[in-house]
Amino acid sequence: MTNDILYSFKRCPYAIRARWALLICEVKVEIREIDLKNKPQDFLNKSRTKTVPILIKKNNEVIEESLEIILWALSESKKENIKLIYLPENKKEAIFEIINENDNEFKYHLDRFKYATRYQNSNEEFHFSNAIKFINKLNELLLVNKYFFGDNPTIADWSIWPFVRQFRIACESQKRTNYFEPAIKKWLDSFEKDKNFKSLMYKYELWRPNSRKNYFPSN
Repeated sequence: MTNDILYSFKRCPYAIRARWALLICEVKVEIREIDLKNKPQDFLNKSRTKTVPILIKKNNEVIEESLEIILWALSESKKENIKLIYLPENKKEAIFEIINENDNEFKYHLDRFKYATRYQNSNEEFHFSNAIKFINKLNELLLVNKYFFGDNPTIADWSIWPFVRQFRIACESQKRTNYFEPAIKKWLDSFEKDKNFKSLMYKYELWRPNSRKNYFPSN
């Protein structure tokens, strides 16, 4: 194996945040885009969770969690002081706390709001109102700073913006309005209008065992 391998799915917010970290950290991997409805056997053999993203390191160690991939990218980056910038020691506790709230409480309500028909007895309005509480909490942070914890983004911003984007897409599909205050809209725009966004969301061909290799951040 000559490169670390990332199994990914373009639209998955967990995969998006892992790819974003790799982009910003300038860590190159072989990328394997898979169909979640027809997962290749090679992926199933390697993944305990059977979900993306997973990273297969050169030594065959498997990293199954997107947040762990983000931390790995920080450790692998050759960029100077990158960990001090994106994971400052004095803000670590707050950073991991808000990521945990996103990944558990917000994601729970987001799924049941966006995919209400998939969940038995799901109350769409209940889950929307609870999702909005987290959105408003983020907005309060952004009234004080450009990013959650200051003028520079941290891995909290990296980890959360793909889910806020998913929430916005769900609201748009349901013709909802006034779901974002200006501060959080500007914050999300800063990622979607970033020069790296096109590379982040590049559409790779689905991977097959005999496919040519594709690399991320760039071919």
